[in-house]
Amino acid sequence: MLNFLSHIFGKKHPDDKATQPERKKDASVSQDAKLEALKVAEQLPDDESVVVDFVMRCRFADARYVAAQKIHSRQVLEQVRSAMQKTDRRVYRLMQVRLNEMTRSDVLATRVGLLVGKASALAEEPALTPNLVAELDREWQTVTENDADRLPFGLKSRFESLRAQLESRLSAQLVLQREVKTAYAELSELDGNPVMTPSERSARLQDFAGKLKEWKTSPEQFSLPRQLLADFETKLTALADLSEHFRKEYEAQELRMKWLHETEQSDFSRLDESELKKQWAELPAVRNKERLAELDERFHAILVQLAVVESSIIDSFPKLELSPSEAKEYFGKHLGALRQAVESGAVQDAVIHDDALRQLETDVLDAGDEQLVQLEHFRAELRRLQGWAKWSGQLSREKLIRFMQELPEQELEIGMLAETVVQAREQWKSLNAVSGMATREQWTQFDDACNRAYEPVLEHARKQASEREKNIIRAESIIENVRAFAHHFESDLADVTARHEQFDWKPVISFYRQTMQLWRQLGMVGRKEKKRLDETFSSVIQPVREKLYAQTQLEIGRRQQLIEEVERIDPAHKDVGRMLHAVQDKWQICARAFPLDNREDKKLWARFREVCERVHACRVEKNRINDLERQQHLRQKEKICAELESMNACDKPGEIEHRLEELLNQWKNVGHVPRDAASEIQNRLDDAVALCRNRIRQLKSERMSELLKGFHDKFVLCCSLEKRIADFCVETENGLIDTVSEDEEFETAWKSLPALPEKMESVLSRRFYNGLKAMAGRNLAYGKRLLENVSSMKENILRFEILYGLESPDYLENERLKKQMEMLQEALGGSETLKPVDVSRQLLELPALADGEDIDRINRLIMKLNEPG
Repeated sequence: MLNFLSHIFGKKHPDDKATQPERKKDASVSQDAKLEALKVAEQLPDDESVVVDFVMRCRFADARYVAAQKIHSRQVLEQVRSAMQKTDRRVYRLMQVRLNEMTRSDVLATRVGLLVGKASALAEEPALTPNLVAELDREWQTVTENDADRLPFGLKSRFESLRAQLESRLSAQLVLQREVKTAYAELSELDGNPVMTPSERSARLQDFAGKLKEWKTSPEQFSLPRQLLADFETKLTALADLSEHFRKEYEAQELRMKWLHETEQSDFSRLDESELKKQWAELPAVRNKERLAELDERFHAILVQLAVVESSIIDSFPKLELSPSEAKEYFGKHLGALRQAVESGAVQDAVIHDDALRQLETDVLDAGDEQLVQLEHFRAELRRLQGWAKWSGQLSREKLIRFMQELPEQELEIGMLAETVVQAREQWKSLNAVSGMATREQWTQFDDACNRAYEPVLEHARKQASEREKNIIRAESIIENVRAFAHHFESDLADVTARHEQFDWKPVISFYRQTMQLWRQLGMVGRKEKKRLDETFSSVIQPVREKLYAQTQLEIGRRQQLIEEVERIDPAHKDVGRMLHAVQDKWQICARAFPLDNREDKKLWARFREVCERVHACRVEKNRINDLERQQHLRQKEKICAELESMNACDKPGEIEHRLEELLNQWKNVGHVPRDAASEIQNRLDDAVALCRNRIRQLKSERMSELLKGFHDKFVLCCSLEKRIADFCVETENGLIDTVSEDEEFETAWKSLPALPEKMESVLSRRFYNGLKAMAGRNLAYGKRLLENVSSMKENILRFEILYGLESPDYLENERLKKQMEMLQEALGGSETLKPVDVSRQLLELPALADGEDIDRINRLIMKLNEPG
């Protein structure tokens, strides 16, 4: 920068017209130099020492900024930040931002390291709990929420590895807990399992014992609930002790089931009821009441079937006591019916008529041989039909039994399953009419298959009944809650209204919506109960519904008022954004205080958003126009800056000052520029103004130096004249009188010297000609006065050297310290500070005898006082 200023200010331009091409040349040279500097900055190596050296020496801000992008180490960042703090704010901010990022990264790494250490400690913790891992996750989320991309890779991977270990341990704990609880449930089922054999039960107990041993040695055993393993072990020991009892009970059940099976396969016509009861009582006792009830049910079924068989045997051939004519008529009637049934294939009807005919004693019956032959023929045909019907019926029943046994595997819908079972039973009954009665074994298989298939329907029916009861209880509970809430709601609303305060409707709305949702999701109940419950619910919730409806209408009116308020906002107003945000805040407050129904809220919100977007669109258009104006202002300010930068070639300080003042006034009258360009254009203006003022100081300094070239010679001549006067006074006292006059010589020499600035010239000329007059008149008093004023002159010189910070001779060090104290006391006492013009006058107008040192000191002071600026 100094080289650039010296390069600009070092040249003198005597004529504006002659310098016009030079200014264009300088501008182009400066632009080329800037481009060259940018190119060099982009091609700098990664060596930070080279980059720092370039940043320190470069005079172009853009090139410095480009080069500074390559600095990354902390020490170099601090060095460049300190150097650029008052020179280049952009580079300073860049260095500060990177230092802040490094500090933030270091802090983040420290916090992440602590979390990694905590995770490592948890991984070694024997009594690990999910709460500790959840707390670790919350801390990790807090630390890495906004700095996920800044995490050190090594620490992050280490934490993820440890977190995976913790997750694996938690999963193992969960698996262990589920395994123990499941095993405990299975162990509890063993006690009442009548199907399992003793060997199977013993094998299961051994498996559970092995698992218990594994659980006790598991590293995650601390995660199990308290007393769970102890309860499991106690249960296992108790079941092991009951193994012998279970074996005896199982054998007793097997003996009774085997006896029942053999009895059910026997011919019931040869069995005796009393003998069966005796055998059943002699079998080993079964202590399981449920199992014993099932076995007793099968035994009673055998007794019932035995009674039916005996009854059928007794009643199959009743003794009919008919007269010969009645017996003949009876025989002819059933014989004809038998013929029709056989011819039509109605086996069941044919069997009925055949049984009726068998009730007659054919030996004593007065029937013809032809009728008896027909009877035998029809009976033979009936036996043949019974064979075919029994064979086809057997096939149909077996198919029907297989179908019913496979039906549960089809997983039909409950309604379809019930209808299928009913149809199967009807089909079985129809087979009885066509193919005769089925065997008991077939009927038992079919009935068991139907019952098994129908179990889901029964279970579904039981669940529905239970669900209906639960739903009724739940509905009555909801009604009671609504009744209690309505009572408290009315009292609270009355109290708040009496105190003229704002009522909080949010709990009421939340309760109402949740209650209505619960009521809609209540589930099925009976039709009559549903009607009764709906009427009761509607009556108890009606007061709450009415007040909510009234308040809803008020809130809708408020929302509409807010919409109208937005419509009244003038988009051209300067505070339109603040006004719009204020209305939006009111809307949010209303929405939080009283949430409307979803549909109504969406409709009102759509209208509100539409008017807000309309105002916002007008505001955006206004901002666009303002942006265009700011761009225009930016171009105007760039033009002012360009003119200021071109004024450095002017050689007239007065013109530069005048034009600088005009351009600064124009700058003040220009409006705002875009925010992102404001700092840059202001920096450009400051640089241009600084250059102009430096140019003015340089020109004034050059002019003042030109004007003060003769000061030293004139002051020396004036001091020589005064010394000559002092010498003349001494010679006169000694009796030596020089008759030669030197007035003309001094005056001629004075006039030959160039003129000084006006005020300085008048003061120094007055002093010179007063001395010349005293010399011409041989004024001894003037000579004495010169000697007397020496001390005052030296005191003034010392005072003004202190005032303007110039050095004094070494031998005056003590006097300078005393004078500094005096001046400090005078300043504290409120003495006025002299202007540079008054100081110059005091130094020059006082006639005093001065030596060469005094002349040099005064000359330095005069030069200091007349420095520009």
